[in-house]
Amino acid sequence: MTGTVELDADGANLVIRFPYRADLVTEVKLLKARRFDPRQKTWIVPASDIDQVFAMFKRHLFEFAPDVMSLLAGTLGKPAATKNPPTKKLPVEQQDDGRPSLKATAATTAAPDALSVSALNERVREALRGKFPQSIWVVGEIVDFDKQGQRATRFFTLIEKAQGESRPLARVDAILFERTLEAMLLRLNKTSTDFTLRDGLEVRMLVRVDLYPQTGRYQLIVEDIDPSFTLGKLALSREQILRELRDAGLAERNLALGLVIPPLRIGVLTSPDSDGWNDFLRHLQDARTGFDITLLPVSVQGALLKDNVLNGLAWFAARANQFDALCILRGGGSRTDLAGFDDRDIAFAVARHPIKIVIGIGHQRDRSILDEIAHSEKTPTAVAEFLVRCVEDARSSVRERAAHLQGVVIAHLLRASRDLDHSGHLLNRSARTLLQEAKAQLQTIARDVHRESLRCLTMAGSNLTRSALGLSSAAFVRCARARSEQQNTASRLIRAAERRLEQGADRLEQKSARQRLLDPARVLGRGFALIRSADGRILSEAARIHPNQTLVLQLRDGTVHTKAESINLEPTS
Repeated sequence: MTGTVELDADGANLVIRFPYRADLVTEVKLLKARRFDPRQKTWIVPASDIDQVFAMFKRHLFEFAPDVMSLLAGTLGKPAATKNPPTKKLPVEQQDDGRPSLKATAATTAAPDALSVSALNERVREALRGKFPQSIWVVGEIVDFDKQGQRATRFFTLIEKAQGESRPLARVDAILFERTLEAMLLRLNKTSTDFTLRDGLEVRMLVRVDLYPQTGRYQLIVEDIDPSFTLGKLALSREQILRELRDAGLAERNLALGLVIPPLRIGVLTSPDSDGWNDFLRHLQDARTGFDITLLPVSVQGALLKDNVLNGLAWFAARANQFDALCILRGGGSRTDLAGFDDRDIAFAVARHPIKIVIGIGHQRDRSILDEIAHSEKTPTAVAEFLVRCVEDARSSVRERAAHLQGVVIAHLLRASRDLDHSGHLLNRSARTLLQEAKAQLQTIARDVHRESLRCLTMAGSNLTRSALGLSSAAFVRCARARSEQQNTASRLIRAAERRLEQGADRLEQKSARQRLLDPARVLGRGFALIRSADGRILSEAARIHPNQTLVLQLRDGTVHTKAESINLEPTS
């Protein structure tokens, strides 16, 4: 285990704990609303981010608390309501038949033509008893029985519903006294009837009609119950749901799904407080097979069972590719306690579920709808044994296949080795024969080549001699002709060269005469001067000379240094 994820007391935040690891800190910082508690050294994340937290830390093998998994699947139950404070009851006394009786408190001073409330209630009570002098059988659905808890005397309601309707058509209060309840349970245990009263059961009860004078409340006092009626109703309901599943083609859909081999990624729907869950988990851990178990806590009895299980099934269905099997577990119970699993919506959800479902809800004497439409084992421990057996069978199958494969490979290698040796001998013999034949052919070819080479060389020598004689006479003629052409060309070149030299001498004389005429010394000799700046630049325009600028005057026989005192520019036309 790397770390834990828990739900804080108010249920608003998730508390993430783990020893310091840089990679985990980096990941948790990806959660936008996270904050660090330095005192507890924990990370606090809003509970609304549960999906992101689960996806992030599941792969790091974090342990998620059961209430966190309930929040994740939408099966988190509401906090238990505060019990109503006990109300002060009026003094009552028990008659011999167990019925409460109001003490004589009628006022003796009342006017003869008026009745007190208590007297009125007593008369109504007697009228009801006179109308129903004998106990009668009543059929109805039990409501508000479970909330009585462990009270000795149970106060509950019987209701009547129209078919397909949720609102009751009629209701009546009922009382089951402790003495009657104990007698009923003792008789049911003797007859081995697997029966427990709970909310939602349709029952047939033997009752006595009565009225409680202190409140004027009309009620039924339960004297007996017909368990066969309720069990028959449950069986009839199961058969009707199974018929609907068969008509829809869903009765064997999940049952026909193949189980991933080996099934190691296991999802579980059960109560984390049940012995069945602890036995299941302990058996898988003892197997040391490497199961990856994800528990979604759900209620396995009572009013929350249906919504919890449906939400859990939907959660796993949305992540079907992450699981190999889904187990629904409950550690036993009476047939009436377990009747919550015979719900139509749960049955259809299981039948359509994309994951192979394994049922272990503890039926020992009969089967539920889920046992008929999915793979069924009697107990959670049997489910664990089934999963371990599947893994061990897969492991044994792999070993057997490996051993078989090893034998096949060894036999194949032995045959291949023998075939290779035989082929090697044949190849060696064939190679020797081929080499001898090739050697003989090579010797024959060598002799033929030698003989043909000599003939070709002789013919080539004769051709070469004839070609040499022809080449010698042709070369002599070509050389004589070339010599004559060379002499002619040399004469032409000499004459052309002489003409070019004469022309060059004339042009050179002309250029020398022009140069003598343009020589500056001749100009300077006639009294002209060449004006330069101090840096040696020739100044040919007055506009380029500045006042007081140093000037160098070059004459025929030397230079004169002077300064420009004034500059007069002549206007240009």
